[in-house]
Amino acid sequence: RTQFADKDLWKASLQQPQATLRKKTKNQTTNMFGEIVGRLHLERQSIDSIQGKKAKALRRAEKAQAQEEHAAVEQELEREEQSMRMEFKQTYGFDETETKRGKK
Repeated sequence: RTQFADKDLWKASLQQPQATLRKKTKNQTTNMFGEIVGRLHLERQSIDSIQGKKAKALRRAEKAQAQEEHAAVEQELEREEQSMRMEFKQTYGFDETETKRGKK
């Protein structure tokens, strides 16, 4: 063709019906099986603060270790208390418990 149609006629011929036009969807694609695959954009997560699922054996090991530490602390406290009693007896010549019994 050497001549183009009128501007109004040209515009009318290029128009497409609204029903055939689809709105463009962002971050969505279709894979070879015809499934729609989308991409989500999330904020960065700090892995340090997330608590994952722990294995049962790990929980048991942690519990056993905590009990051992608690027993060691109790034993150390008992030793300190016993040494303080001995020191008191050496200094004052009588047990601390004797004075408590006498007051009652």
